[in-house]
Amino acid sequence: MHSEGTLKEFLRTTYRSGSPVPYIISAKVLVFVLIYIFDLLHDTETIAAPLFDQALASLSLPKTFPLFLQQPWSLLTYSLLNQTLFELLFDCLWLYWTGRIFLNLLQTRQLLTVYLGAIFLGGFVYLAFGQLTLFAEQGAPYLYSGAVANAAVIGSLLILVPESEIRLFLFGNVRLRTIGLIYLALQLGYYMMVDQSAAGSYTAGIVWGVAFMLTLKQGNDWSHFFRKQKKRTLKVVHHKPKGPTYKSYRADLPNQEVIDEILDKISLNGYDSLSTLEKEILFKASKQEK
Repeated sequence: MHSEGTLKEFLRTTYRSGSPVPYIISAKVLVFVLIYIFDLLHDTETIAAPLFDQALASLSLPKTFPLFLQQPWSLLTYSLLNQTLFELLFDCLWLYWTGRIFLNLLQTRQLLTVYLGAIFLGGFVYLAFGQLTLFAEQGAPYLYSGAVANAAVIGSLLILVPESEIRLFLFGNVRLRTIGLIYLALQLGYYMMVDQSAAGSYTAGIVWGVAFMLTLKQGNDWSHFFRKQKKRTLKVVHHKPKGPTYKSYRADLPNQEVIDEILDKISLNGYDSLSTLEKEILFKASKQEK
């Protein structure tokens, strides 16, 4: 009974956190389980139709534009597919780690802008490469991987908090800049060898994440398009102006209200407008996930 209550509490806390990361991971796991159930049923001759191949083909992003027009939803669904259990686990862990670091400093709409923007941009780049004779016959005829969106999140964090650390088994604390650059280089090198169209898509994802964060530091937030406008009533309040009060918790880490104030300042005036104290607060918050 105690373990059941703990599981319910974990699920309740996870899905009510406001983060889109648990929902993305759940969707990836659900799709993976379903298509491999289809494969198992076909192998055991429970069903005659090759549902695994059909599902994989309809959810993957085709390289040819005419076939894409028959399944336009694949521009989004290709990012939910994984070839193996190890690849699924690896992608989900990367998204979990980097997503938490991102949301400690920025907002949900900004993470979704980076993640979804990379999916769509990477997909269009893959389709564009597929129309070129040089790449049309090279590599696989379709793309299915969440690596493009993950690359965008990692690339954005390399600009935002390159000195942040991630604790790795056997290796201890490793700087995000070090592990991020190694991961991106290895993944890109792999794509360059097996499918240059996928390599172009992966590069587009990295560039999107880096460009988003560089632009945000200059005071331009591309995610404002998704910002909810709150209705405000006019109030006349007389008070003496005072500076923000920086409250903290957990070993002098700032609370979310303080972080939001600093992020608003970045959106208006750019990262360079922050004071030394405000930059230190952001850095401490980024190390919360050590």
